[in-house]
Amino acid sequence: MLSYIVVLHICFALVCMLWLAGYFKVSLVEAAPVFICLLALVLYGLSMLHHLSWIDGLAGSVIGLSAGWLISRKKEQRSKVFGMCLEKMGEPSFLTAVLLFLVVILCTSGKVVSWWDDINFWAADVKSLYYLDGFAQKYGNVAPEFGDYPPGGQLIKWWFLHFDRHTYREGLAFAGYYVMNLSFLLPLLRSIKGRNPVVMILMAAGLWFFPSIAEVYGYDGFCADLTMACIYGGFLSAVTDKAEHTGRAALFYYGRLGLYLGVLVLVKSIGFVWALFGLLFLALYQRDAEGRRWRKLLMTAMVPLFTGGSWMLFCLLMRRITKTTATAVKYMTTDEYGISGYIREFAAAFLQAFAGSPLHKEKSIAIDLTPLGLYLCVCLLVIVFYKLAVLPEKTGRLVLGFSMVSGAVFYGIIFLAHITIFAAETQYLEPSGMISSIERYGAPFTVGTLLFLAGIWLGRGERFFVKDKMPRFLHQYGVCLVFILFVALTAGYRVGYHGLIGYRNDAEALLQERADMLGADEMQFLEALQVLSQPLQAEGGVRVCYIRRGDAPRWVNNSYLSYEASPVSVVYRSVNLDDAPADWMMQEIRASHAGYLYAEETKQDAGAVFDGITESGEFACGVLYRIAEDGNTLRLIRADGQ
Repeated sequence: MLSYIVVLHICFALVCMLWLAGYFKVSLVEAAPVFICLLALVLYGLSMLHHLSWIDGLAGSVIGLSAGWLISRKKEQRSKVFGMCLEKMGEPSFLTAVLLFLVVILCTSGKVVSWWDDINFWAADVKSLYYLDGFAQKYGNVAPEFGDYPPGGQLIKWWFLHFDRHTYREGLAFAGYYVMNLSFLLPLLRSIKGRNPVVMILMAAGLWFFPSIAEVYGYDGFCADLTMACIYGGFLSAVTDKAEHTGRAALFYYGRLGLYLGVLVLVKSIGFVWALFGLLFLALYQRDAEGRRWRKLLMTAMVPLFTGGSWMLFCLLMRRITKTTATAVKYMTTDEYGISGYIREFAAAFLQAFAGSPLHKEKSIAIDLTPLGLYLCVCLLVIVFYKLAVLPEKTGRLVLGFSMVSGAVFYGIIFLAHITIFAAETQYLEPSGMISSIERYGAPFTVGTLLFLAGIWLGRGERFFVKDKMPRFLHQYGVCLVFILFVALTAGYRVGYHGLIGYRNDAEALLQERADMLGADEMQFLEALQVLSQPLQAEGGVRVCYIRRGDAPRWVNNSYLSYEASPVSVVYRSVNLDDAPADWMMQEIRASHAGYLYAEETKQDAGAVFDGITESGEFACGVLYRIAEDGNTLRLIRADGQ
């Protein structure tokens, strides 16, 4: 049974999309990604205020104001509005989108977090948002090593998570992730001209399997690169939209482009590179097709500058930084690092993977595209488009040149990253490891460019099926059938099926695997954190310095523990307390910027280090202490009040 909060937000989303569609005279599937962008930016602002839950009041206000406005209209105007709403909601494209979303949301309800990057950051961070109702305060972010990772995709996951206010349900986060990604594919559905249920179902399936042509991580993890790919591809497609750019149409055209880029830079730090590519394409396309429009181009660029700049400023103020960013800065500003000594090995692995390894590891029905094969396929498709007059030849040459250069540049960036920032990641010295990296980090080019070309075909390819001798069925669905066929011949069915349905066979094993990562020490620590359950939201997050025994490296266990501890931020120090000078230990505690201290059970003499600063009694391992500092004096006070 649907809760009132779910019904409220379904109505909120529908009302907003109907307003956008009615005012700008576009379809609901075109309004959907614009709504998602606006929602992400509103949630971004509310997160800064530590009041994400205010979105419920905002949703109710929008619905109430819309109802009040409608009631105040004359009967004829109300009838006209109702007629428009029914017409928009009855469009085959919207019905197909509803079918797709219903299936995806219902089928992914049982998914569990398992991907390493999700454990490390994406899942832990959104869990913190869920419990803290916004961004953590200074030094309170749950993943200190990934502090400046942007929150764009996280906020839509939170929107879905908050539909259940009593239980943190990982499946809802996956539903939000998929809905966000698929929203930017929905404009492809405009090509459906009739209500043939078979075609509608196949188009919905085509959209779900479409990314699997070149990317697999997004079907079982929160892969931000796939989200960037969907937004970037949607942006390129929107640039070439055939709408007349005057009046309201101009506002929608440029407003949509600005919103896309504004959210793109909030999905992942590297998003600014794809935003630059997008702005370059917009400038070239408009110069080629419509003359110079630098003022509107600048206004479009101001949105990502504002959103990306505000996030960087927030991270600076909150002292949030990622180890990758720190390493990159050191590469650019010091001589502490250099080019990897294994550059030849990295180059060999890159070339072998680029030319000889399929982007997905299973067999497709017909074509298993390598990165090089897909790069050539993109070029071939563009040439075919302008040779067959799907694109004007001049525009086609622009699209071809841009695709070739942007792909080459970004593949070059990927290789450069491997011999510098990722030089210690030895798994990339083998083609099997390198292809995974190329597949994932190259998704904005591969999936994004394919989405761009699909938009061109579905929007302009109908001219081949309107000839007199063509059956009426092909008149209506010819372009759709070609798209469906292309996906069918190149998609990774196994990964697409597993991400939607097959994952259920592995869910219990994955949960058990996560549980096995937490031993007796970790479980005792989680139990000690229970005293923090009440003040967490009021404090905006807290950080705990966890003193580990220095007998063995446990960084993998640490990551799993941090996820379970979220929204509590945990920093780890592996220390041999028998040899640790008290003054040095105090410096380490201060450097951690933690508000609490916990030392796990050890046979070492913890008292020799901590008894001198414990508020009352001897220091006890396995107990959470609050760190109090008065001037130069640091004191430890038991958090449980004993």
